[in-house]
Amino acid sequence: MRILFFGDVFGKPGRQLVIGNLPALINKHEVDFVLANCENLADGRGVTEKTLKQLIRFGVDGFTSGNHLWDREESFAFIAEEPKLTKPLNFPKKALGNRSYIMEKNGKKLEIITLCGQVYMPPANSPFEAFDEFWESRDQSIPLLVDFHGESTAEKRAFAWYVDERASALLGTHTHVQTADEEILPGGTAYITDVGMTGGHDSVIGVKKDIILQKMTTAMPIRYETSYRGTRINAVLVDIDETTNRATSITRINTPIEV
Repeated sequence: MRILFFGDVFGKPGRQLVIGNLPALINKHEVDFVLANCENLADGRGVTEKTLKQLIRFGVDGFTSGNHLWDREESFAFIAEEPKLTKPLNFPKKALGNRSYIMEKNGKKLEIITLCGQVYMPPANSPFEAFDEFWESRDQSIPLLVDFHGESTAEKRAFAWYVDERASALLGTHTHVQTADEEILPGGTAYITDVGMTGGHDSVIGVKKDIILQKMTTAMPIRYETSYRGTRINAVLVDIDETTNRATSITRINTPIEV
């Protein structure tokens, strides 16, 4: 089984990159499932029904998220009902959204979940306890991909060791900066600290750099705007042996493409 996972898709340029290049990527790499982190889909702030369904229509099978998932109140009802979208598993159970999603295509199955880190992040319950509770109640014959959405590299790394042998892949998101540490852990879990960002990289993590420089040098409030410059796809390809649910390879994609 081969999975294509797009790092945080940021605003309209990120969506255009996915839509414009997904068919070629699927054909070139013979991809079975396509996933994307969607918490920045709508102009870098949360997700809307329109932006998510656009990516579904063009071939994305499932979505992970993060702490910005609920940034748009008008999307609450949609988030509560959309099965392909997973909320952070370690947020309160009353938080809107699905705890996990099982995809099935051509006789293959894959389950996805999102977890948020606790270090330098908004309040969340323990990802370790949330994972253990979830693991004991799930069908363990189905391979599991975990998006760990966190700020701390140490926390991501520690969590990867914690779920090695259980999760087929532990992919970090949130920092919007792709790391060069992809590997297969001894127990068969594919790991990378951060998949990166699909969107405008001539920016400060997706926002026009002049705006961020003004903010940082003056401390004055200013409206953020999405950057359309230096567009680039950040993603990973993960291969999983379906007889063992162990990952056999993980490959980074870091490709500049104009939109």
